[in-house]
Amino acid sequence: MTQALHHWILDGYNVMHALHWLQPSLSFELARERFISWVGQFQALGDKQVTIVFDDNVHREGPREIHPRVRVLYSPQGFNADGTILTLVRQTLPNLRPYLTIVTRDLMLRDALFAHKCVVISPEAFSREFDTYCSYSSQKYEALSDKKKHFYLPFEDLDQEFLA
Repeated sequence: MTQALHHWILDGYNVMHALHWLQPSLSFELARERFISWVGQFQALGDKQVTIVFDDNVHREGPREIHPRVRVLYSPQGFNADGTILTLVRQTLPNLRPYLTIVTRDLMLRDALFAHKCVVISPEAFSREFDTYCSYSSQKYEALSDKKKHFYLPFEDLDQEFLA
């Protein structure tokens, strides 16, 4: 039996505000796109699924996939991101909820999620988690790259010939 895939659900604009992604020098749309791309890098660092939920201030057409396991959702009309996140959690089977991590600074949402036995962390904790994944991933890459250097050493002269 395989272990369930860990699912991270981010309260989009809440996390963006908390981590200072919204700056006067950037348009709102550009800041959101950069944030989505950054979260995509987090997903790529390990075997996990990521959903970012944004409040819908402008009508959008349904979910949008960024990477194989990154979904961007806009709350349906009449709902905010908090309600959409609660709905996603309620739709998750109870035995899979321990594999859910919700990232938000919203205290009312955190209180509402308490009964669902999923993990709820702050945006700052998420940022630290991201840094940990990056650090671990770069150590693995450096170890792999040392092995590659030894393995490909006989062909190093060929590389230099082609580069010259």
